[in-house]
Amino acid sequence: MNEAILKELSTKCPEAVMVRVVLENTLTPELVDKTFEDHRQQQYTRLLLFSSVVELAQVVVCRVRPSMNAAFKLMKDELCVSQKSLYNKLNNTEPSVCEGLVRAASERMRAVVDKLNVHRPQLIRGFETRIIDGNHLAATEHRIKELRTTSSGPLPGKTLVVWDAERQMVHNVYCCEDGHAQERSILPEVLNDIQPNELWIGDRNIATSSFVWQVRASKARFLVRRHRQNIRCVTHGRERRVGETTTGTVYEQDIEIQDDFGGSFRARKIRIVLNQPTRDKDQEIELLTNLPKRVQATKIADAYLERWQVETAFYELDKLFEGEIETLGHPRAALLMFSLSLIAYNALNVVRAALAAAHGVEEAEEISGYYFTHLVNGDWRALEIFASTDDWAKKFSNCTPAQTARILLSLAKNVDLRRLKKSKRGPKKKPPKRTSNKRKPHVSTARVLQARKPVS
Repeated sequence: MNEAILKELSTKCPEAVMVRVVLENTLTPELVDKTFEDHRQQQYTRLLLFSSVVELAQVVVCRVRPSMNAAFKLMKDELCVSQKSLYNKLNNTEPSVCEGLVRAASERMRAVVDKLNVHRPQLIRGFETRIIDGNHLAATEHRIKELRTTSSGPLPGKTLVVWDAERQMVHNVYCCEDGHAQERSILPEVLNDIQPNELWIGDRNIATSSFVWQVRASKARFLVRRHRQNIRCVTHGRERRVGETTTGTVYEQDIEIQDDFGGSFRARKIRIVLNQPTRDKDQEIELLTNLPKRVQATKIADAYLERWQVETAFYELDKLFEGEIETLGHPRAALLMFSLSLIAYNALNVVRAALAAAHGVEEAEEISGYYFTHLVNGDWRALEIFASTDDWAKKFSNCTPAQTARILLSLAKNVDLRRLKKSKRGPKKKPPKRTSNKRKPHVSTARVLQARKPVS
């Protein structure tokens, strides 16, 4: 790949080049294989490197290739193994390897975003926000022999995802092969990764005694919706009305959170009487937090609303990437593909950060993820034709975060944001009442239009 080719690609399809730069800089074969060796427990490498599996699976996750089988056929000569060997490797990839891969990729991408210097302001000043939520992987097809006798939808796994609210990217993931597992059963793995001066936000499923006690022991802060059966609280003093937010009236009360061994610590209970009930018909919600008194209760209530950032991320993941593949029913293969979709989503958000740095935050907010990924998928083939995988790796895999940030900024200036703007629809109209006729299950569209056509 000479400079003339790179310049032409950077001008004609800068979006695809930006994504390629981020992925080549992040998922280097050396990093991927080292992560595999550091986190594997029983799996080993004979002929097929784990980095080759990731390279093949990534193009399926990003919808460049329609299936693993189609991607394998194009890379068969390079892999030098059978299709069965590939699927054996996929089906035996341990959850610890998936978690380590997401963590390693996230660390490299965070360093690039930090150099771009386009962080969102902290929800609560002085604390980096981590939003945690669970995600059930969608049911798969019954291709595995043991599943063919049941009509129930087979669930391949469950994950807990930690979202970095300031950098707008996935921070960590925790994988479980049991599709029926509760979120709190995975929480013990999370507790060792909590760092001082972090604010952890979660819903009722995260609100356990062990979680809030460990967050406090780690010199971090928690903000969780109260689960009445999981955390033992004793109130102190009277409840005080402290103000209004866009969602309702806010009340505050001092509480003491107790454990089963006689220990306790002071915290705050924030009660919000809602203007509109939740989808579960709740008229009010209660939040528990150990944030300092200097942080107003109304500010805390508004910060909890940002928990929906991770829900939005899950929605975009489902729409933009092929992270939950129906034909891959084995839990470990499904968890690997979902983990790779998280890495691809982070790469998209790094590119968004570069576009925000080059064109302004408000302009970048109007970018449609759908149009962006559609454009990248269409241009990806050009990147493969004019330069080999080794060329891309040689050019960008060893760049420092500062160098990668400069390259992305330069490419971002070539992007025409008008091609990527969201299509905003008008207000929804109330649908008219439909008539039905069992004797006439179908109508001719042409005849209906002709009947309603005004006579000239």
